[in-house]
Amino acid sequence: MTVDIINQTIRAMCLEVKAQASATQNWRLMGEEEFLYETAICIFGSQMVFEMAVATADRLRERELLQPEPHGRSVQAIERKLVAALSDPLLVPACDGTQRWVRPRFKYRLASLLAKTIVEIYGQSRTIHGILFDARTAREAREILMQHVWGFGPKQASLFLRRVGYCADLAVLDVHVLDYLQLAHGLSLSPSKLGRLSHYEEIEDTFREIAGEFGHSIGCVDLATWLTMRVAKREAFL
Repeated sequence: MTVDIINQTIRAMCLEVKAQASATQNWRLMGEEEFLYETAICIFGSQMVFEMAVATADRLRERELLQPEPHGRSVQAIERKLVAALSDPLLVPACDGTQRWVRPRFKYRLASLLAKTIVEIYGQSRTIHGILFDARTAREAREILMQHVWGFGPKQASLFLRRVGYCADLAVLDVHVLDYLQLAHGLSLSPSKLGRLSHYEEIEDTFREIAGEFGHSIGCVDLATWLTMRVAKREAFL
């Protein structure tokens, strides 16, 4: 698949993304359990494929473990319940449309990150809604989330803000987007270096200029690029 074809596909996908924009969540109307569900997906997504991350968060929601009130419970007490819930296999969609049973990887680490986040935020009478409401800009919201959500780097915080409908002006610089930047623009970027916010924002600004060439917001082009590159690699077009 050539760069021209990839860019054409991204342009087409941008139209699809914009058409689905009305289905985006309204963060102002979301409850804290919904915010915690989205937080869990974004934390887990840094350790596993997206479908697995969603299935893992679904399990915790089904067992009513995404509660915004720690009620005086310790991190360890919350963590034990999360680990128990993640010890059983999950039914996860496969690429071919079938489903398969999979045990979550890194269950102790994931449970620890989520338990610490619950106590960090709600144990000090904060709320995720309050954090988002008080932030003056999307970048400020991202930085504050990184300070209070264990496991959130710039990418995870940006994904969270997109998924809850907070803004479309931040990029989620995951491996598929980085591969596009290298293929189409010759930018060789290491995912490990993007954990530093200043470096992340530098690359984000570069990608914002590229998004402008497509005539859409950076969030729209970012998601369209992710979808395009993910399918291209999965189908061995690249």
